[in-house]
Amino acid sequence: MKSNERKRGFARAMIVALSLLTLGFITPVVAAAPAQALTNVGTSSGVEARCNSSSYYLCLYYNSTMTTAWWGTSVSVPDLAGRTFFANTGAGSGQAVKNNAAAVSCDASSTSICYIFFNNGYSGPTDWLYGQRRGRLIETYNENASVRISFGP
Repeated sequence: MKSNERKRGFARAMIVALSLLTLGFITPVVAAAPAQALTNVGTSSGVEARCNSSSYYLCLYYNSTMTTAWWGTSVSVPDLAGRTFFANTGAGSGQAVKNNAAAVSCDASSTSICYIFFNNGYSGPTDWLYGQRRGRLIETYNENASVRISFGP
């Protein structure tokens, strides 16, 4: 096959491909942006006792066993900066909540969902759990910056 014939064959193939693409018969392959991690961490049923007997719907804990300092909220918080674990609640009391929590308890109704986000403003990798559940943070373990409570019916 001569060089000119190869070039014409390639040109014809490109024209056909572009025509099919234009007519919608071929879908271009586009690399998708990587999805943010979203992990259900509600591995245990029930609410940690201190959170359950409080006015808070979402509680974060300084350690993953929920036996030390804790902090709670009844509303969504877009930036945990300035929040500290409650005084006299164990090791970690007075420490910053932002980027220091290891576990969570959600005391909202079982149709509600509590979210813990890596970044301020409810973005980035996310841990979540249904109400009346508790568990160890995974995506946001010691890297948590905001929390949201989505109340169910």
